[in-house]
Amino acid sequence: MGKKVMKLFLDTMLRAAVIILAVAIVVMLVLLARTVSKSKKSDASDTGNKTSIVTEESDPSDPTFGGSGDAADSSDTSADDSSQDASTEDANAGNGKDAKVVVLNASGVSGVAATWQTTLTADGYTSVDIGTYDNGDQSTTVIYTSDSYDVSGLVSLLGGAATADRSDIDSSVASDVDISGADIVVVIGVDNAANN
Repeated sequence: MGKKVMKLFLDTMLRAAVIILAVAIVVMLVLLARTVSKSKKSDASDTGNKTSIVTEESDPSDPTFGGSGDAADSSDTSADDSSQDASTEDANAGNGKDAKVVVLNASGVSGVAATWQTTLTADGYTSVDIGTYDNGDQSTTVIYTSDSYDVSGLVSLLGGAATADRSDIDSSVASDVDISGADIVVVIGVDNAANN
């Protein structure tokens, strides 16, 4: 009699374990399906914000990387790629997103430049380097740029940051990054240490 009770108990426990496992699998699949559908919706809404980053492999016409400088000589560049790159360049022309940007942390808070680098890259800026401002903490954020770039979007993103001429900032203010070739230098002050 004891063996029958024990066998019945074990069978019941095994069935309960299988049912619990099946319910757990169904719940996980439902959660996975929801996550995937949210991800697809998010990707669909972000498709208009994607930009094309040209690398040396994908732009053999660039003489900087050993190309001939004549896009017509490139046999592996398709017309679709050329039109997509041209439309991206047209969209970014003059707005600063195609400029070489350097973000310097002058806030005294560690990691701020890296956080702003991520924010700017997500906003479509294609070349963003970071470093530390060596001349002490600054209370306000300043964007140093030349007249050839419209930085109104960047000013807005940085909460109304001040602007100054690119020539007003010396290359010696950052020892960990070379800003001499930068088109735009953003010095993040204390006012933007926690704003992104």
